[in-house]
Amino acid sequence: MDIEQLVDHFGAGTVLFIIALAVGILFGGAAQHSRFCLRSAAIEFSERRWGVSIATWFVAFGAAVASVQFLIAAEYFDVSEARQIAATGSLSGAIIGGLLFGSGMILARG
Repeated sequence: MDIEQLVDHFGAGTVLFIIALAVGILFGGAAQHSRFCLRSAAIEFSERRWGVSIATWFVAFGAAVASVQFLIAAEYFDVSEARQIAATGSLSGAIIGGLLFGSGMILARG
């Protein structure tokens, strides 16, 4: 049974919820088991220390990038109509948004 049949039978919302729940449990368990902490990796990076946290972050980031690129190359993902790629954006909007986001993170001590 493929995903299209599941969506036809149960509906898109239900199938999406079940897949998201399964992925969340899987990644949550992996993060808990590996003691993955993005904040500690950012602190290690800012202090120019190369410890376990930043190594774990590099492995996670590399796996994510490699997986997505593999799925695109295998033509499982069609990114030609992705909103971020298809639409023209404003560079000033991205800069202002990034500055506002960064300021909020600093103010929240995140």
